[in-house]
Amino acid sequence: MKKIFTAAYSIEEANEIGHFIMSKGYEGVQNDSYRYCDLAIETAFRNNKVHHRDCIYVGVGYDTMIVARTKRGLRRKGMKFIEKKRKFYELLDKHWSCEKRRY
Repeated sequence: MKKIFTAAYSIEEANEIGHFIMSKGYEGVQNDSYRYCDLAIETAFRNNKVHHRDCIYVGVGYDTMIVARTKRGLRRKGMKFIEKKRKFYELLDKHWSCEKRRY
């Protein structure tokens, strides 16, 4: 399950999810360090504040971290929404352990 995402309701929560994703070996939003991920998170929250939305979506698409303002675009790309963060973390842990065993 490589294409999953979850909701984040604050910058701190999104950063926590982002750091967890990066700790599992996934790349950042622009194949770089976490600096651009942090910038993408802040920009998404700023844009959503204008439209009175209270959350952004953070996830994993194949091998990179994804930050999005709306759920609709991610669902159209075939990604699966995981509502509970605990389940999201478990799925990433399980997928990561399977990848390590393969090599």
